[in-house]
Amino acid sequence: MTVLEEKKLLPRGFWTGAGPYNDIVLSSRVRFARNIRSVPFPNRFDESEAQIVKALGEKFIRDSLFQQSVLMDLSGMDKHRKRLLRERNIITMEMELAENSAVIINEKDDFSIMLNEEDHIRIQVIRPGLQIREAYEMADRIDDELNRFVPYAHSPEYGYLTACPSNLGTGMKVSVLLHLPVLTMKKNLSLLTGQLQNPGVVIAGTAGEGIRTYGAIYQLSNRVSLGISEVDIIEIMDGVISRIIDLEDSARDEYVSQSRLELEDRIWRSFGILQYSKRISYAEAIEHLSNVRLGIILAIVKNVDIVQINSLMVTIQWAHLQEMFKRTFNSTLESDEARSNYLRMNFSAMECGNV
Repeated sequence: MTVLEEKKLLPRGFWTGAGPYNDIVLSSRVRFARNIRSVPFPNRFDESEAQIVKALGEKFIRDSLFQQSVLMDLSGMDKHRKRLLRERNIITMEMELAENSAVIINEKDDFSIMLNEEDHIRIQVIRPGLQIREAYEMADRIDDELNRFVPYAHSPEYGYLTACPSNLGTGMKVSVLLHLPVLTMKKNLSLLTGQLQNPGVVIAGTAGEGIRTYGAIYQLSNRVSLGISEVDIIEIMDGVISRIIDLEDSARDEYVSQSRLELEDRIWRSFGILQYSKRISYAEAIEHLSNVRLGIILAIVKNVDIVQINSLMVTIQWAHLQEMFKRTFNSTLESDEARSNYLRMNFSAMECGNV
């Protein structure tokens, strides 16, 4: 990564701003999967065909309306830089491990275009809070502009052709990250899954196994993209998200009215651990940040900006800590120590209004 690319990349981040319903919805993402006609899918192409995709990416930057963009070729990038990009949701785990991938990022409009992931092209727009329609409009603009340079693989019967059959049709995936601390604390996730009787959506935790999660953060996505329009997908997602927001809001109101002291104790214990611990794992830190985030929303923790907590949830990851401390960790114990140092620096400076 060049110095110029670093300057373009580092100020970015959807988590550095607040969006609508930010108390529950951390971010909204719209992604389009596209492939180039006459070029085999990435799991079947050779090196020369991978270069065709990258060359089209360079042409897009040079000649499109989005010239304030930069292409990063991941084949020459070290593991640390790749992981940094993945932790920022700019690339996927698959791209971090692949040999022929590249990514286009744009500072002004905050989007990325992944090249040679599972599909040749994956357009991705992420916005803070609940902004599905805004993210969709941006992704749609990029899609139209990119299609001026790239002949897409498309079938009258199946729509856009993709490497995975589950993405056929629109090729559109809408995802939101939800913070649901009280539904999680009260073990009321059955209420949540009950809202997902619609087979077109799916919810997953962040711990890699079903709905198990760290920090009460869940990802809700559309499951179907074939035989349905892009607008229909957005409307289905909007409806399900609205019901989940109502559930979490009701659970918070009930918890505060019935068990305020228990809730305050939980939040301030978390605050104290983040303020004074000497070594803390990512999983433990994200759980305590989740509690403090809830405390800010409920005005139990005052004078602390929720965006600051959102940012910490991202920047306490391994590669971000290495970047900040300018060192390479040789063990998880070293990263746990650096994480606690970083959290202590942030929390010691907070005037949080505890009484």
